[in-house]
Amino acid sequence: MNHSTATTTTGMAARPRTDEEPGRSARAARRWVLILAPTVAGLLAIGGAVADPAVDLEGRALYELYAANPEPLQWKSVLYHFAYAVWGLAALMLVGAVRRRGSWLANVAGLLAFLGISSLPGFLLADFYDSAIGQVHGVDGAVAVEQAMGDMWGLGVMGFTGIVGFLLCLPVAVLAAWRAGLLRWWAALAPIAGLAAGFFFLGANVPGWAVTTVGFVVLSVGLARAGRDPEQVPDEPARNPGRPSRAVPLDA
Repeated sequence: MNHSTATTTTGMAARPRTDEEPGRSARAARRWVLILAPTVAGLLAIGGAVADPAVDLEGRALYELYAANPEPLQWKSVLYHFAYAVWGLAALMLVGAVRRRGSWLANVAGLLAFLGISSLPGFLLADFYDSAIGQVHGVDGAVAVEQAMGDMWGLGVMGFTGIVGFLLCLPVAVLAAWRAGLLRWWAALAPIAGLAAGFFFLGANVPGWAVTTVGFVVLSVGLARAGRDPEQVPDEPARNPGRPSRAVPLDA
């Protein structure tokens, strides 16, 4: 054996071999981001409602409290901003895990998530303007500006599409994941029921977001079990028991 061959052999022996598939740790990290995202979004929304100085209020009373309480208002806006962003992220990541069955439903969820995440988090900037205008020009100035903005049709289009996308993206995404066999029925139903009972019935306040978050926590549990549950719903008809399931683990 010549010197170069010996050097090469020694170098190869010095490098420990690993059976870890390339990129496995990165995919595992991505999987845990998806698992935790719904719960984190719910907790951030609860924090936003706690900090909101004018929770459940509208009109002049809201602008008065926003102008008088700029510090808690900032916490409210920042927490809601990231709650909405993480909410949309969860939907987009779940859409990316759906293959074959449920794919068209996942496409719809992806479009809704795009509309929501590209609009609603940015709308929280309006809170800072409402507070600043109220501080500088009084509450009458803030109310007048709000009324003038309400007459602009473009704001209505952005607001409607953003809110619809935001509220529907995760429910449609979990239905697509259930259709694909990635989620059990209870994991898909929980966030939908949580949204209906919490946000739509109780409102965007602490009790409403708490109920919604319970549903999101159940979804996180279902996502953690996805691909590891021996009773996982397969993505193939039962009449083809010899054919491998098409369900894709979240960290595949």
